[in-house]
Amino acid sequence: IDMVARLAPLRAELPEILGVRNVPSLDIRIGVATGEALVGSIGSVLMMSYTIMGDSVNLASRLEGANKVYGTRVLASEATAKAAVADVEVREVDRIVVLGQKEPQAVFEIIARKGELTAAQAELRAFFAEALAAYRAKQWEAARRGFEAALGVVPNDGPSVTLLKRLD
Repeated sequence: IDMVARLAPLRAELPEILGVRNVPSLDIRIGVATGEALVGSIGSVLMMSYTIMGDSVNLASRLEGANKVYGTRVLASEATAKAAVADVEVREVDRIVVLGQKEPQAVFEIIARKGELTAAQAELRAFFAEALAAYRAKQWEAARRGFEAALGVVPNDGPSVTLLKRLD
């Protein structure tokens, strides 16, 4: 949350820091997953690498990439969302099957610290949740109305735009 909040000020300062006028676009995407992982120096005497491996690592990496699809910055696994429920506000975005797994995973956007949702974020989350439930129930028109209502609160909301395109 802090990294995302610091992105806009960094973008403004970057030309001065780098000493150039035209700085390429700078953005951030984060994937967070909770689970077991193997961390450390792995290999042999001839070839050693410090790395991390495991299903949760794969999931986190895939969630980082999925941010591009959904127009989000921080996506988390269901296990992470449940583990962090006392600390952050989330909204379920979708269920996806990531490469290397067979079962769909619920994915959540981390949107604020616990208790710090703005009125717009709370309204967006409510509209989106209703629309997502309608979408899953194959109530296409109700889903469309819900995603459009979400966009009325937060124009260009990535997940709403993505799911509306999917409806089309």
